Amino acid sequence: MGSSHAVSGAAGWLAGCAALAAAGVPAEPPVVIVGTVVAAGAALLPDCDHPSSCVAHTFGPATKFLCRRIGRACAVLHARTRTPLDVRDLDGHRTLTHTVLWALVTGLVAAVGGWLGGIAAAAVVTFATTGLAVRALWPKRKRGTLGATLGGAVTAAALVTFGPAGGWWWLGLPVAFGCLAHIAGDALTNTGVPALFPLKLGGRRWRRLRAPRGLRFGTGGRAEHLVRWAMVAGAIGAGWLLAA
Repeated sequence: MGSSHAVSGAAGWLAGCAALAAAGVPAEPPVVIVGTVVAAGAALLPDCDHPSSCVAHTFGPATKFLCRRIGRACAVLHARTRTPLDVRDLDGHRTLTHTVLWALVTGLVAAVGGWLGGIAAAAVVTFATTGLAVRALWPKRKRGTLGATLGGAVTAAALVTFGPAGGWWWLGLPVAFGCLAHIAGDALTNTGVPALFPLKLGGRRWRRLRAPRGLRFGTGGRAEHLVRWAMVAGAIGAGWLLAA
């Protein structure tokens, strides 16, 4: 679902910017453009808990190692906090990083980094999220580690060259939004997500929330492709409204 997640982040951010413009409070161009890229890449971040995910393959051995460690840490946390009613989890996938709490904390970290670190922190966030978006959206023959790294480097360099020095705290918003878009997308699948951890629901701390049965779909199937193309159409429409 990598490309679907990236599209959901970008489309959602563009739709939000279009809604603000329609309400008479238009966002600045950097917020629209950079925010769309960051939201697209951040929509991949929750899968940093799986060593075979798009995130793990984006920057080669470094991200593979990091994702493997995060997955193990999530598995340990799940084992130590689950209730007797929670299903045992061995790999940590779709646990902590697929919660609203994690999305908000990740966005807060990005916001504090942008506030304190200015353009340098913004360049780091943009480099990483652009690389993730490139890895998810480009054809397989072109989206390897080199392509992701070059895409991130070019975007970060452009940001440093043309962007303002300060005022980058708002980057936390597209980061958090992208993560939440990922969680919402996974809630539409048959597996679901423990979005409300650490709250107990029905005696379960890691209870997985799912959409109503008729709205769920399996990953990689026709339904997912239809949803993705619908989001692409929505993104194009939102972009047209912003440009008008």
